[in-house]
Amino acid sequence: MQIVHSLQHSSGNGPLFLLHSHSLPPPCLLCMTALSLHTEWMRAIGRVQNPKKQDLRNISADKKTLGRFCGQLGSPLGNPPGKKEFMSQGNKMLLTFHTDFSNEENGTVMFYKGFLAYYQAVDLDECASQLNSVEENIQPKCQHLCHNYVGGYFCSCRTGYELQKNGHSCQVKCSNELYTEPSGYVSSLEYPQPYPPDLRCNYSIRVERGHTIHLKFLEPFEIDDHQQVHCPYDQLQIYASGRNIGEFCGKQSPAALDTISNAVDLLFFTDDSGDSRGWKLHYTTEIIKCPQPKTLDEFTIIQDLQPQYQFRDYFIVTCKQGYQLVEGNQVLLSFTAVCQDDGTWHRAMPRCKIKDCGQPRSLPNGAFNYTTTKGVNTYQARIQYYCREPYYKMKTRDGSSESERGMYTCTAQGIWKNEQEGEKIPRCLPVCGKPVHPVEEKQRIIGGQQAKMGNFPWQAFTNIHGRGGGALLGDRWILTAAHTLYPKEHNTQTNASVDVFLGHISVEEITKLGNHPVRRVSIHPDYRQDESHNFEGDIALLELENSVTLSPNLLPICLPDNETFYDRGLMGYVSGFGIMEERIANDLRFVRLPVARREACERWLRGKNRNDVFSQSMFCAGDPTLKQDACQGDSGGVFAVRDRNNDRWVATGIVSWGIGCSKGYGFYTKLLNYVDWIKKEMEEEG
Repeated sequence: MQIVHSLQHSSGNGPLFLLHSHSLPPPCLLCMTALSLHTEWMRAIGRVQNPKKQDLRNISADKKTLGRFCGQLGSPLGNPPGKKEFMSQGNKMLLTFHTDFSNEENGTVMFYKGFLAYYQAVDLDECASQLNSVEENIQPKCQHLCHNYVGGYFCSCRTGYELQKNGHSCQVKCSNELYTEPSGYVSSLEYPQPYPPDLRCNYSIRVERGHTIHLKFLEPFEIDDHQQVHCPYDQLQIYASGRNIGEFCGKQSPAALDTISNAVDLLFFTDDSGDSRGWKLHYTTEIIKCPQPKTLDEFTIIQDLQPQYQFRDYFIVTCKQGYQLVEGNQVLLSFTAVCQDDGTWHRAMPRCKIKDCGQPRSLPNGAFNYTTTKGVNTYQARIQYYCREPYYKMKTRDGSSESERGMYTCTAQGIWKNEQEGEKIPRCLPVCGKPVHPVEEKQRIIGGQQAKMGNFPWQAFTNIHGRGGGALLGDRWILTAAHTLYPKEHNTQTNASVDVFLGHISVEEITKLGNHPVRRVSIHPDYRQDESHNFEGDIALLELENSVTLSPNLLPICLPDNETFYDRGLMGYVSGFGIMEERIANDLRFVRLPVARREACERWLRGKNRNDVFSQSMFCAGDPTLKQDACQGDSGGVFAVRDRNNDRWVATGIVSWGIGCSKGYGFYTKLLNYVDWIKKEMEEEG
């Protein structure tokens, strides 16, 4: 009888084979058990008990017989295995059990229990086998370093080498080695053993800014050299911040190097021959130090002077009472010097001199005169500020005169001060509604007329979603219509580019004067872009980035302060660069229009079968019998009225909406209703 067992075991241990342990084994039995462990890199260990006295059991592994056994323990006959253990070199082991026809002894039938074997999987140390393979001249599993773990192993390479895709081989890699620790060691490959041939190595050391790198070479230092030619074969080049500080070879170690840099590159080149042992260095870092600060005169004080200053340290300088800091020709309110990463102070030491208030601050749209010695700005000097008339007037407090408001004295603190305002210099406010060349008033202007320079100096030309108009308020604000920024029935959610031009009556010339950048846009909260027939709150303010300089061709207009500016029949002027006779105007034109009776405008709208909103925040002007009106491109311009009582020009309305051009009444935003909002917005000027 022949029985063959082929056992695949995934567990690490257990009983291997148990045959007839309580009964007589059949005669003439040949039983073979093949043990195979799933884990590839494991060895099998077997231990066998209770063999039959006369039957034969054979154990083999790795194509070798590990033993042949029979008999039983305590018997002088046979060859029982006892408590022996058998180990395979691989993950397979074969047990062969063979019986004959006889189970009798001296005429008595014997009951043999057979045998019981146990197996156990034991990790195979492939790295240990690699050491043996080297001794036996067998190709090792790992070219450099072997690391064993349960069930397998992995390879790694020495510093300066890179593991290849096959997981076993190592190749030189030193073209881009980076060291960022504050100290460490750098060496050639295999040091102190001979370095490989044909190297092109780059070792980079990068440490924190404000530190310097020190290099110290260790012994031995050995790079191939020539007696007559400097470093013709192999060489070590050292660069600090891109600056070459040496090329080295031979057997004499270089002296210690202070690179005065936080960036060092070591370039190591070798040819294809030689057996020199290479080099190794220890690099350290040290924080940069700055020289001890020294004063330039006896009046200078260095606060909390320290015995030593290093990178990022700083010192503060002040002066004795009655003196002030001066750097070159500039007076300083304070002085701090910081130690830089190159070991220098970022500012030179200042000096101290008797306090000088310095040149008085320039007054925008004004000037000053000395009431004491001209050009002397030291203690107790006095000046008088004044505004540039007739375009500006000094803002004064109640009960104070303009001369009192403009008088400033140089104090002991080195500051120009006014008794009322302190350090703050006065303000010159724009004078509104005073054109130098006002328009000549006529009884009637049919179809409009071309304006002359200075007629409407507040006129602004805007280009946002097309041509538009506006008017200058003060010296920094443009008053315009909200719908020029957010057109009705338009999906615009944010402003387009807002271009503002001032100071001329020709489109070509006004654009040459340059755009005035807009800092802020304010839209009245009542304006509704999505309601096409409702122009309620059609007013906006544009704050310019910079104040403009007023001149005869650039002056602001005033705001209304009473209802008389809206009396029926009161004549007003509308100017703009809009459409004229179905052509885009190149020059500023204007029309003279009367304020219309509200009932007449309402009746006219009803006759047009329109549902446009005509609220109390609007008024209308014009005469349906005359072909004169504002048109496309004039939107945002103002309805200007002359205030004869105060000899000034007042903007009473903003060109807002209408039905066609020169076909009836025009409708305007009533500015008197929005004066409070305008002033509030302008007071928030940053």
